[in-house]
Amino acid sequence: MARLGHVSGEVKGKLDFIDQCNFRQGASGAGGPQVYKNSDIWYVDKTKTGPAASGDGTSWAEAFLTLTEAVAVAGNFDVIYVGFGYYSEAATITITQHGLRIFGTAHGGVLTTNGFSSATSGDHILKINAESVEIAGLAFFALTNAKDAIIIGEGYAASDIWIHDCSFSAGTAENEYGEYGIKLNDTTNNVVGTLIENCYFFYLSTAAIVVDATRTTIRNNLIWTNAIGIDLQGEAGARPCSAVLNNTIIGRAGGTGIKLAATEPTDGTVVVANNSVANCAVNITPSKGDAGLINNGTYRDGDDFGQIDPTG
Repeated sequence: MARLGHVSGEVKGKLDFIDQCNFRQGASGAGGPQVYKNSDIWYVDKTKTGPAASGDGTSWAEAFLTLTEAVAVAGNFDVIYVGFGYYSEAATITITQHGLRIFGTAHGGVLTTNGFSSATSGDHILKINAESVEIAGLAFFALTNAKDAIIIGEGYAASDIWIHDCSFSAGTAENEYGEYGIKLNDTTNNVVGTLIENCYFFYLSTAAIVVDATRTTIRNNLIWTNAIGIDLQGEAGARPCSAVLNNTIIGRAGGTGIKLAATEPTDGTVVVANNSVANCAVNITPSKGDAGLINNGTYRDGDDFGQIDPTG
């Protein structure tokens, strides 16, 4: 039987790990999730029972009980794994670490605004004020009026954010709580290069995704709404190069599927292509020019299928 104590350098020869193997920090080259040199891995598991208290977060056995704890200790380019459970954090979790990755295990983490059964919290769920952050495999319940599941760039020029394979819901009925699923908040700072893909949005009270940012790509998402599906707020090319591609948006006989800015976008600054939009009061905002609207199929009058005519 091999015994390994404190080892540095190379260990050569065949090693068989018969039982569970915990790498307490990054394990490069072992198919592990370490994404950058000297980056660390942190674990969050609200449902663990032995012991039923937060550990140091360096393994599943010693996992933190809250995501707040993990974000507090994580550094740039670290990885956080979130196990299954309902996580009602005490306040908005603000991410300032560049390159931080937060992954739900098998769609494991369900993040909610403060108090899973309450709609009184004054907090968002996540705020991203950093660069190159990745969020994946998590479910978000925005249960608070006028608050967001994820807000990007509030007071910081966030860039290169990637959000994928997540779900966003608001309460138990359409438009019950939760203002935005994802809000790119570029009122004072430039949010650049956000990618949102393969996500599911269900009845946020104001919009599933609102974009006031530069070089944003929104693709392959499924959105149910009777408010606004995707709200492109940039005025006249001031927030150029948005791409809305291959999304499916379904309305409950109300709202707008894809809303363009009140001032017509400058030609060549926006592309809205290959989206399917059905049953909204306005499927795609009309009379905004056709320079960037390509092959978007919609149902007219809830009955006949046809290509949107943006100039009509």
